[in-house]
Amino acid sequence: MKETLFAIDWLDVYKEVKSALETGHAVIRDGVAYWTSLSGKTGIAQHLPLKEVVVDTTSVGELKQLVQLAQTTQLAALGLSTGIIVGAMVMQTMYLAQKIDKLQQSLDVISGDVHAQNVIFYMEKLSRYFGVVESARVLLLDKSLTEETRDVAAHLIAQLSNERNEVLSFIDNLLTYADKLTDRHLEQVLDFITLMLDLIPKAIYIESQVCDRYGKFRLAEHLMRVNTRRYGATLEHYRQWCNDKVKGSISGRSDPQAVVFNRKQDDLHLLFKSEDNQLLLQELKAFAPQLQFS
Repeated sequence: MKETLFAIDWLDVYKEVKSALETGHAVIRDGVAYWTSLSGKTGIAQHLPLKEVVVDTTSVGELKQLVQLAQTTQLAALGLSTGIIVGAMVMQTMYLAQKIDKLQQSLDVISGDVHAQNVIFYMEKLSRYFGVVESARVLLLDKSLTEETRDVAAHLIAQLSNERNEVLSFIDNLLTYADKLTDRHLEQVLDFITLMLDLIPKAIYIESQVCDRYGKFRLAEHLMRVNTRRYGATLEHYRQWCNDKVKGSISGRSDPQAVVFNRKQDDLHLLFKSEDNQLLLQELKAFAPQLQFS
């Protein structure tokens, strides 16, 4: 599938701005370079020029592959953050939609197979949350709609915040529940949690980008800090829980539960060491706002 992306045209970025971005004297927020306090200047440095780039994503399944594809098609300037590319790929390609579809399939399997009312209740919440995330991503695709979608965006920001907290709490509770599952159900739930925890940093990034698009820059910075800490706590809880299970397989236990975790070690390693998720959750740098005179 060929997709058209809008990428920064670095050839037309002012040299002063490019240098400032490399030294931290400017920062990019929603396609605009702003001066930081380090520069001694305030306000906008440059509305960054964009160019259309067509990329073939047919055989690309993972974000790392998309980033490599972007680098080979020169979507990023050497020396500038790879996070810019990762964010563009999450926002502008069908990558996230395809991952959400995969998660929905996993939700359907578990809901139909695990007949626990509380699990089914939270599965419905998860489905709704990632539906809102995809709606927010689609809204971000067209910047010309900003003015006429302010009311929609305000509702989305509030909905994303409420439902994200519920999702992370559910994951914590699901780990306790997973200890009681049969081996077949355990493998299903393990795949589901791993996929969900890989998607949440993308959702958090989208949430911050919606805030940026509608001028809520300080809120974006605050949410990124708080959400990253909250996600990190849940990820660490999951890591410790998995480590306890994996120790059983390393110590020579041959029970089915230990075997399941042994099979999933590669997937778990990719989640816990994900560079892409770390880039998406980088703290947003504040810029120096334009001085206002009454």
